[in-house]
Amino acid sequence: MSIQSRTITAILCLWSGLFAFLWAGSAFAAGTNGAQGDRFPTVLSSAQLSELAVQKIEEKLSDMGETRRHELHLQRAASTMHLPAGEVTAVVEFPRGLPYGREFPAVFAVYVDGVLHRRASSYYRLTVYDRVLVAMTDIRAEEAISSANARVEERAVDTLPEVTITDFARLDGRVAGRYIRKDTTLTPSLLAMPLVIRAGNPVELILDVNGIVIRAEGAAVESGRIGYTIRVRNVSSGKILRGKVLDEHTVKIIG
Repeated sequence: MSIQSRTITAILCLWSGLFAFLWAGSAFAAGTNGAQGDRFPTVLSSAQLSELAVQKIEEKLSDMGETRRHELHLQRAASTMHLPAGEVTAVVEFPRGLPYGREFPAVFAVYVDGVLHRRASSYYRLTVYDRVLVAMTDIRAEEAISSANARVEERAVDTLPEVTITDFARLDGRVAGRYIRKDTTLTPSLLAMPLVIRAGNPVELILDVNGIVIRAEGAAVESGRIGYTIRVRNVSSGKILRGKVLDEHTVKIIG
């Protein structure tokens, strides 16, 4: 799941009123030899860029409240940069956010004395683990989830903690919203509230007009779940209306 679609920006540290990562002559700068050393006295290594990205990824995960076990793997590293003398500022952005289980870029912008000098990218893969419900058998659509067909085990997840289904209590009455194959991790997208009204069922239609409640006999034109909007037919007039399912017997007309 992709998390934080907005751009995430991070700068390593504050020095002399400017955000500075390296500067010529610092303990972090490394000289090269020969003519290239004269032209490019500062080296910003691939390892230093990776350290900056990892630090900011961990900070962002902490800010999100992510405390679960996770692994961060560097897939492709940005190359070492040879920079001219001056105050060096390194900024890292994560334009695709921090998606779990998919490769994403860390984009570096490196400035010398406030002027953009180079851009580079590293690519990472973040894997987060949690103890989650997993299907022990194939589960049919509309089938209830229970200890008979699911168990808890540690798996890689792509959902935030608040929506990860870690136990049966977190199902909140939902059933399989579609066919679920054995060994599949149960996620919110696979589940749905149970169908409580099926097409053809008789229902009571309720219409609230300025506090005055009007009731009528109706019939469901299509199946629906609690909270869903379905089409219904007024038995007396034959008119097709739209309404919100309140329970297995009642639909509130909304238009």
